[in-house]
Amino acid sequence: MFARIHRFLINCYSWHVVLNCAFASFVVGMSSVLLIPRRFDPDRRIPHRVGTFFWGRLVWALNPYWKLEIEGAERLRQGGPYLICANHQSLLDVLVVMALGSDFKWVSGLRFFKIPMFAAYMRVTGYIAADLSNPFTGGAILEECGEWLDRGVSVGMFPEGTRSRDGSIGTFKVGAFRVAMDRRVDVLPLAIDGSREALPRGSWSWLGSSPYNTVRISVLEPVSCDDLADPSAASLSAACREAVARKLAQWREAPVSAVAPVRAGAVVGAAGR
Repeated sequence: MFARIHRFLINCYSWHVVLNCAFASFVVGMSSVLLIPRRFDPDRRIPHRVGTFFWGRLVWALNPYWKLEIEGAERLRQGGPYLICANHQSLLDVLVVMALGSDFKWVSGLRFFKIPMFAAYMRVTGYIAADLSNPFTGGAILEECGEWLDRGVSVGMFPEGTRSRDGSIGTFKVGAFRVAMDRRVDVLPLAIDGSREALPRGSWSWLGSSPYNTVRISVLEPVSCDDLADPSAASLSAACREAVARKLAQWREAPVSAVAPVRAGAVVGAAGR
């Protein structure tokens, strides 16, 4: 009984931190939009920066049960804009990527644009809604991504399109990489591990007996279209997935085939499904 109460209290505290940071992000972010004219912040970088503070820094600082380790963050400040692509294990992955503190626009599942307050903040910040249930919207999504890249703003997404159930990497959907080929921008792969143990798909609590979890993210070397033997979206997708798989295999001390089994692909990816 004590163990259940202890687990319940820790979960309540963790979610209290996340939800309050989300609310603070909305209040301060929306205030910045109302107070700062669009001509002074045409790309709406300020409300995104508000999000990176509350969701990317404060949420980790206030939760003693989650430890975040970051590698290679300096690569985000070199060159760009990038198509930023990360593997997806947990809802926490959004907070993990936000902790990098970089300017970019999320591609997010349409259902998150239906949450009151949260949706308003996402829209004014310029995040891109992806209706994953409708394959005919893929072209419009990629066009919107391309418009931000043309303006020098990076775009971030989870090209698997959904969270992993077992920690392995799903297929990086080829459609997500067509915009990088069309705009001739580099792709910046991100490897994330440990978030599934802290908050697995389909659960509101952690895996195992301990609430203490270490989450790691590594910003890998950019993958350029020009460096591919076969310059195509499929090759670009495969190269990024392989780079992420190698890093996960290194962390887990496992073969690459164990973390990145061959699976069937689809059309486009998005954030936080």
